[in-house]
Amino acid sequence: MRNGRLARLVLLLVMAAAIAGCANKWKTSGKIAMGSKNWDKAISDFQRALEQTPNDGEVHYLLAAIYKDKGEYKAMLPHLQAADTLYEKAGSKIKDLRESAWKELFESGNNNIKNNENEKAKDEFELAAFMIPDNHAAYTNAGYAWQLMGNSDSAFFYFSEAYRIDPENIKVMENLASFSFGIGKYALADSIYKRILEKDPKNVDAMVGIGSIAEINEDFETAKNLYLSALELEKENCALWFNLGVLYFQRLKNSEEALTAFAKAIEYCPEDANAHINLNVVLIYLERFDEAAERLEIFTQDFPAECVGWDLYSQALLRKGMKSKALQAEDKFKECQKSGK
Repeated sequence: MRNGRLARLVLLLVMAAAIAGCANKWKTSGKIAMGSKNWDKAISDFQRALEQTPNDGEVHYLLAAIYKDKGEYKAMLPHLQAADTLYEKAGSKIKDLRESAWKELFESGNNNIKNNENEKAKDEFELAAFMIPDNHAAYTNAGYAWQLMGNSDSAFFYFSEAYRIDPENIKVMENLASFSFGIGKYALADSIYKRILEKDPKNVDAMVGIGSIAEINEDFETAKNLYLSALELEKENCALWFNLGVLYFQRLKNSEEALTAFAKAIEYCPEDANAHINLNVVLIYLERFDEAAERLEIFTQDFPAECVGWDLYSQALLRKGMKSKALQAEDKFKECQKSGK
């Protein structure tokens, strides 16, 4: 009876050795093929090795390394994840492999963005995000790629994920706040902009963002004060001077301050046709026709394709009693409109 038990034990040991030997054979063969960069054979051998010992972390790691070298990152990922738990003694090597793959995906995604290959870029950034889930950069860029593709829901998801991962990063905060503002999520944008200002009291973008939301909510005084605070830091920001001019003229009904703001916009950006046009609209509104006509004569020479300039010039001349010249300007306005078509 005892001899029978020993016989069965020996048989089991022989069977285990045979199985282990078989698995080891494919693993060894795979390593040899890998050394000669015969990737297809190495993959085939390692897969057969895993059929025998599916929890061999080293084989998973080697398969991950091969798929990385082949640029097949989707196939790489499950083996990399398996190696994480099954091949703990190679933790630093696995970490290096993961970071290297992430870098390759991230750089390739950026290049594809530059080449307008947004679909490819999106896939690479998303895969990079799976590769290293606690790095906000891939999430941010995936959001940008989705934004370029016109998918606001997916863009918002990835910008939000980047913020969840690194909520103290000002650039991450600015991305989510700006995008949220653009899709009408004003309450969220406002709260993030305010957090930015808490961390960086001189952040002009946050001031302008909060001011813009205040303007949307018809809190015009708050908007004005925030714009002025921002201009103390960026006095040559012509776009902000322009916005302040519009706020003064349309909302606060302060035409003189509007004139000053539009004049500043022109001073710092003399090629901004809209600033010139709006300044002259205010001049005509204030019945300062001589000044408007003088400015518009120069403007129509410098910007002949801006049809509204001819229209305003005609109005200013007519109000000055210069009917003949006003009709000539009106004819120019009509010609400009036709040529624009």
